[in-house]
Amino acid sequence: MFWTKQQYFSPADMPPLEGKVILVTGATAGLGKESVLQFAHHNPSRIYLCGRNLQKAQLAAQDIQHAVPAALIRLLHLDLCSFDSIKEAARIVLSECERLDILMLNAGTMFVPLDLTADGYEVQFGTNHMGHALLTKLLIPLLEKTTRIPGSDVRVVSLASHEHV
Repeated sequence: MFWTKQQYFSPADMPPLEGKVILVTGATAGLGKESVLQFAHHNPSRIYLCGRNLQKAQLAAQDIQHAVPAALIRLLHLDLCSFDSIKEAARIVLSECERLDILMLNAGTMFVPLDLTADGYEVQFGTNHMGHALLTKLLIPLLEKTTRIPGSDVRVVSLASHEHV
């Protein structure tokens, strides 16, 4: 079931995203970057490409803009190890957007040296769980507002790896 080679989904199956606003954490590489690229092919009104390293985020955005020149990508600094960074990112989104259709919680870390976040949590737990929990909590009002728009289809997608289990 989980390890099947059969493909059930193709990016071509994705519905149109015109008018939609999307936010992807951990979007500088891997699944996050590829997700932003695939979303960009379906014409959303804006994609927030979030990352803790703005230089990497800029490079990812350039790659995506090269592949999809019409993509409207907004870089957003988001360090999930810092509640202050999370609050600032949420404040920016809430001030710029009337809607949020897809919140993709993709960022994560594993096998990091034992350390604490700025807010006192173990880094892996703080990043992978507490950071996303706070971001989601802060964006819930906008997600709920979006559900009241006729034809909306709001999604919160949380990715995880079995590697840290």
